[in-house]
Amino acid sequence: MFKNFLLFGSLMLLTCNAYSKTSFYQVTGSISSVEVLKTYSTQKVPRNEKRCSIQRVPVNQEANKFGADNFIGALIGGAIGNRLGEGGGKSGATALGALIGSEVVRNEKAEANQNFVEKEVCRVQKVIHTETVEQISGYKLIIDVDGETISMNSNKSYNPGDLITLTKKISYSLN
Repeated sequence: MFKNFLLFGSLMLLTCNAYSKTSFYQVTGSISSVEVLKTYSTQKVPRNEKRCSIQRVPVNQEANKFGADNFIGALIGGAIGNRLGEGGGKSGATALGALIGSEVVRNEKAEANQNFVEKEVCRVQKVIHTETVEQISGYKLIIDVDGETISMNSNKSYNPGDLITLTKKISYSLN
């Protein structure tokens, strides 16, 4: 019985005539307003930035290095030791005078190094910034057409008052 019912229903569907008509018309509308549609995205952007701070730095940063002034101190100390020494002890007095002369200069430089000044010290470092980028994704058009106001999205921008050609589709069918 059920098979007969399915067969009868299928035949009825196949023999029914479905009537429909679709018409297309070109109509002109007027843009009454345009809204810009936007999307927002964030991205991380690295930048080199100069960062400065006030720091205490020694006045003489060269205090611990052996330089020409140490050599001159050793020469003067050696000359004094040479004048004071006698006989076989003369070379020892010269060496001891040179050592003392160099040490005197080193100590003076170390004392000068105890003086500090406040100074601006700058460094360049990489900093990551987050930027928000705004992009136009389209336009929402409000259009007056055939006595109605309709809304449509478009990829193209228009200005209020522009005339626009639309395709109007009308479909008729029997139920």
